Amino acid sequence: MTQRFSIYYHSQENGAYLQQVVNSLPQSLLVATDTLSNLPPQLNSQVDVVWVEYQGDNPKLDRWLEKTTADRQNPAVFLYLKELSTGSLLKALRLGIRECFTFPIPEAELTAALARLQPRPLVDEESVESTQLLAFLGTKGGVGTSFLTANLAYLLAEAHKKRILVVDLDLRYGQLIYFFDARPQYNLISALKDWERLDSAYLKGLLYLYGSHLYLLPAPARIEEAEAVTPENLEKILRYLKNMRFFSLILVDAGSRVDEVILKALELSDKTILVTTPSLPALSNTKKLLELLHLLGLEDTHLEVWLNAWQEKGDLSRSEVAAFLATEVAQTLPADAKEVDRSINEGKPLAQTTPGNPVSRELKGVAGKILGLPEAPTGFFSRLFHWLRGKS
Repeated sequence: MTQRFSIYYHSQENGAYLQQVVNSLPQSLLVATDTLSNLPPQLNSQVDVVWVEYQGDNPKLDRWLEKTTADRQNPAVFLYLKELSTGSLLKALRLGIRECFTFPIPEAELTAALARLQPRPLVDEESVESTQLLAFLGTKGGVGTSFLTANLAYLLAEAHKKRILVVDLDLRYGQLIYFFDARPQYNLISALKDWERLDSAYLKGLLYLYGSHLYLLPAPARIEEAEAVTPENLEKILRYLKNMRFFSLILVDAGSRVDEVILKALELSDKTILVTTPSLPALSNTKKLLELLHLLGLEDTHLEVWLNAWQEKGDLSRSEVAAFLATEVAQTLPADAKEVDRSINEGKPLAQTTPGNPVSRELKGVAGKILGLPEAPTGFFSRLFHWLRGKS
């Protein structure tokens, strides 16, 4: 069985030595290496061992170690120390450290330590019957594509307890991490660097876990890295994620720029949702996009138009919008710019901070539709009737 490691070091020399030790082990995989100054606030990667070069005069490191070892879902922590002493071993025991090593590390001792590791308890690993991929494409910037993707993903994951993955394909200006106040270690580029040796354990280890069921694969951290994403390697990753049958749904934020990479994502999707607003520029772009996707033969991806920031008493009626686009509007979502902006700035989904908001309630209904659930009754007497029927 492959053992997966992350290494955090103080000196480059010791970091290189620990990497050498890990790489010399049979069936080992080095997932990540970084300095102690970049210790992640949350270990969301599914590695088996986190190896840390210990500094005795670092209270911040002690607090991080104590917090990390207290969570049984986290991997085992090994320490690499300058020297072993009774005092250091007692402190390591208090901090919950699994094993301590100093230079040189005997292979037999390390192998024995790894053999003593018990399998970590994991979140339900049962396979799903199939994984559906939904692509959300904005018809222009600012129509709310990322907001809808993030909030629907949260509702599907937390309200319905489904394993959901969000992939940020707004490659140049990906914003999804801000909707979850996330500080991920890895992103799409991390997967591409080793895409030829991709496996499910390695790929899961790159994902950021929000809550207990929502996973995030962020966009590249820098604009220039977007060029590294090609239609070919994106296809391999998306197909791999679908074939893992680990996620019930994969939601792709495709941004608002159509290029070869985005077209590949739409081609692979089970449903493409065009997000627009009731403004002339957005609706004009929507019409052009519908014509383009039709010319490219992508109408088979089950295209839907969603009208965001919709006001019943606005300038345009729903029927007028449908007539202009020559297609039906599948979904409307109400406007509440103040609360939506507040949730984005707080870095929490609106459905989490204000579940009673009209936008949140509508999105909850949409999440149910996506899962094929019957619509919840809305009127008081209708809700009472369903409650009484459930009691009988």
